[in-house]
Amino acid sequence: MSKDNVWNIIGSGLKLYFKNIGEFTKYMLFPVFGQILGIALIVLLTTGVLIWNPDVKTASIAVILLLSAVAPGLILFTKAFWDFMVAYGALNSMTEALLDNGKLYDLKAHNQVITKRTFRYINLLFDISVLVLISIIPFFWVIGAIFFVYFILVFQVFTFEKDISAYNCFKRSFSLIKGNFAKTFLIMIIVGLIAYYILPWILDSILETVKVNDFLRGCLEPHLTGRVNLIRITPLDVADSVISSVITFIAAGLTLPMRSVVWTLWYKNLNSGNK
Repeated sequence: MSKDNVWNIIGSGLKLYFKNIGEFTKYMLFPVFGQILGIALIVLLTTGVLIWNPDVKTASIAVILLLSAVAPGLILFTKAFWDFMVAYGALNSMTEALLDNGKLYDLKAHNQVITKRTFRYINLLFDISVLVLISIIPFFWVIGAIFFVYFILVFQVFTFEKDISAYNCFKRSFSLIKGNFAKTFLIMIIVGLIAYYILPWILDSILETVKVNDFLRGCLEPHLTGRVNLIRITPLDVADSVISSVITFIAAGLTLPMRSVVWTLWYKNLNSGNK
């Protein structure tokens, strides 16, 4: 596989992903749906406590009731979110195993590539979060987008270069992408379109066809009526927005392995060219 051929990278990545889509999807089920169910539990249980509105004589008891309602969903969401973040590194290790052995097995064992360096990984995630927060500021949009491309391989660097610090993961990714910015950007656009536009559109079309979206609208709209009073925004608009966001999250979350496979192939090609 030529490192200069972006289409070979994407094609090989998609082939490797779809050949093992069953195992990859099974691995991602809890990290994706656990977050959704956790948030749903928080909303439903909290709403239930507020609607029930018992004869609470002290504010402290009200707080305890609300915290008791939030706790199960919060625990579920936190565990699923952590597993989702671990997957960003573990999936790279799985891809390497596929390239070396042609087989994908004992998926949870690959989590140890990350969990054995939990503190350093949390440090990496913190650094990424800071950069994301800075890039949200309009003044930094352009430069943030540029650095996003240069830092796209930080998870691969962390996974495969085990003695490197979190800070140096960014430097190493920058070094790998330097001179390959346009090709990296092209990969990002194509893979992003598949994960965040094409697949969500397909999933949304399927759910519309089988009337699942209608059922979800019917569940959400009554609870939003009376709470949404913005000009030109109706409860149905909010319900549609929530459903669309959840569909996009599911499609993008379940296809995280696809993106990880492609970026791992790109990392290995660039890394071999830098030796």
